[in-house]
Amino acid sequence: MSLKKIIFFSILALVIVMTSVLSVFHFSLSKNRLTRIYAEKTLGIAKTYAEVLNGDSIELDFKRREKNALYDSWKHIADSVLAKNELKYFYVMNLNHSDSIEYYISAKDIEGQINFLDKDDAQEFHPEEIEKLRKGLKTKGSSVTNTPKYGLIISGYASVKNSNGKAVAFVGADKEVAEMNKELSRVSLVSLAASFLFMAVMFLTTMLVVRKVFLRPLTKLIEAADNFNLLNISFEEMDYINIKEYDSLIDSFRKMEKKINSALKKSFIDDLTKLHNRYFFMLSMENILKPSAQVKKIAFFIIDLDYFKQVNDTYGHDKGDFVLRSTGAVLRDLFGNLPGVVARLGGDEFAICLENVDRQTIVSKCEFFKKQLSKIKCSEEKDSTSASIGVAMTSFSTDAPAYTDIFSAADAALYKVKARGRNGYEIVEI
Repeated sequence: MSLKKIIFFSILALVIVMTSVLSVFHFSLSKNRLTRIYAEKTLGIAKTYAEVLNGDSIELDFKRREKNALYDSWKHIADSVLAKNELKYFYVMNLNHSDSIEYYISAKDIEGQINFLDKDDAQEFHPEEIEKLRKGLKTKGSSVTNTPKYGLIISGYASVKNSNGKAVAFVGADKEVAEMNKELSRVSLVSLAASFLFMAVMFLTTMLVVRKVFLRPLTKLIEAADNFNLLNISFEEMDYINIKEYDSLIDSFRKMEKKINSALKKSFIDDLTKLHNRYFFMLSMENILKPSAQVKKIAFFIIDLDYFKQVNDTYGHDKGDFVLRSTGAVLRDLFGNLPGVVARLGGDEFAICLENVDRQTIVSKCEFFKKQLSKIKCSEEKDSTSASIGVAMTSFSTDAPAYTDIFSAADAALYKVKARGRNGYEIVEI
């Protein structure tokens, strides 16, 4: 898998995890906030209604086991409070109890009417909170309770006191958690939509940053490495990225490039003639024959010294080496300042490739080379040194020719010269 894909999927996974965590966190906060709001609301309803009631009258009603004259009015108000506030249950209970609690008022709900002084199991309420109300202790006032009979409800309790400040009854308001969950679902949908939007924005922003900070610099480094060639400047021409670590890496590549080129250049020179060797020539031809937007004109020379084997056989290898060194010196002087490459391919064979030269210049160079070569002699009796030269000329831009095609054309021109008796040159255009 590529680094780009690894980064892509890593960021995607990270953003999804972050968004999920934020969503859960937001859901939890929303749930707690709604629970608190509902609890405060139910408690407020209970307290408000408790202030409507007369604690002395209710205390007396419990003793006499009969309804107060205002009972029906209080009951009507309770029914209205339950309906308007969408409560599950709304009731007033006797605080004097043991294992069961007596109803004083029960608002009418879907389960039907509860009669005056009917009893209910104390465990169906919140016993600890009710006990605190009876003793006049501080209470939470509201709580979320999972009752065996009614399920999960939010309850709010407020005491009804007589004129002496004694709690004689308590008002209870119960609201179903299901109602809160409906509202929580709406909040969750909005939260989910916001989370997806956040995830998309975060993902795109992060990818843009990663692309600029990591992927684009890496792409530049890879391109420079792909273009690295022993004869070309690659990392030296690469601009700095203005990121400390990457700029340090570019500097390291530049130093490496210089060391490699410095070490290899020593192996590119032919020891005898001091011209470039075959390996350097082939590397140079790779660069010269690269496609280009601009039109290139090149001239490819193949040069063979005439009857060089006889020089070695007659005068010895020392004299042969003298001829080769002298030929190399002539080639360096004649072609060394021109754009291109001059090399000894091996034995008495030399090759030259010049860029952006015209036919007249080639003819002039060939004539001058013949003249200078004729001055090289192994002895007074030895005839002048001569050479046969084959030259192939071509032009190209994006459609570069193959090296073998150029070499074959120049080699064929060389053998035409040899067929004519040597000591000459032949120029062909392909």
